[in-house]
Amino acid sequence: MVPTRRIRLARKTAVAAAGSLWANRLQPRAWRELDLGLLALAIERHDLGWPRRVAQWVRGCDVLDVGCGRNLHGLGFLAVGARSYTGLDPTLDLDSSELKDSRLRWSRRVESGISLRELMSRQPRLRYAVADLATFTAAETGHFDTIVMHNVTEHLMEIEAEFARFASLLRPEGRIVFRHPNYYCWHGHHLRPRTVAEIDPDDPAQAAVLDWAHIRFDPAEHAWIGQNQNRIRLDDLRALVERHFVIECWDEDESPREQGIDRLTPEILTRYPEFTRRELATKCAFVVGRKRACD
Repeated sequence: MVPTRRIRLARKTAVAAAGSLWANRLQPRAWRELDLGLLALAIERHDLGWPRRVAQWVRGCDVLDVGCGRNLHGLGFLAVGARSYTGLDPTLDLDSSELKDSRLRWSRRVESGISLRELMSRQPRLRYAVADLATFTAAETGHFDTIVMHNVTEHLMEIEAEFARFASLLRPEGRIVFRHPNYYCWHGHHLRPRTVAEIDPDDPAQAAVLDWAHIRFDPAEHAWIGQNQNRIRLDDLRALVERHFVIECWDEDESPREQGIDRLTPEILTRYPEFTRRELATKCAFVVGRKRACD
């Protein structure tokens, strides 16, 4: 349970918390139904950033968060106006109170004071499902208005089949909203170095992936990459999305300086002639698609 002291403190500062909610463009009707103590905890842990980013596509909707992970994003989705929230992730432990903390740069798990099972018991419009997508789809076809994914699509190892399942989970005119990290950017490998400041010239493990070396990685040396990252290219991803969805938004963000864009030299571009500069420079794509009538 959330410590009594923390709940008491949240209640004491209810007016200030409400002001923060207004400032964050959250929905008054929605947050009046939420436990202020829990919502204050989610705000404190910076778990409302992603829900705010996609708020316009989730208000009034039954939302499915694929690959939700252990966090308090569900409270954020309810706070921005979602009708219901379902988090789907086969790795969830509903009884653990160690959740990811978005304040920490690389989202390590820390003690939160509440488990996901307790969270569900206190917020009836919020639930979590511990299942793989194929099993879940068989039971939940056509139950959702919006599917959201944050840094998940790069890990879908059967991505073509999974996008067909996404379409089947949605009602007519339903939407898919996701952030896709591009494998072919400087840090697309997800290993160290994660930033330019972390580069260790004496570390052979870093040298094996540094400065786009991960594009032609050694499967024997980096089995994790081969088993956990589908390495889909941006244009192939777009074509896949368009098979099932009408794309309403496709925004690409370039890698920042701290994650290597200044290291994309003419020499690097010459080394990988099969890739455009855009493919090597793009850090992520933000995508919104509306389900096609034929799906």
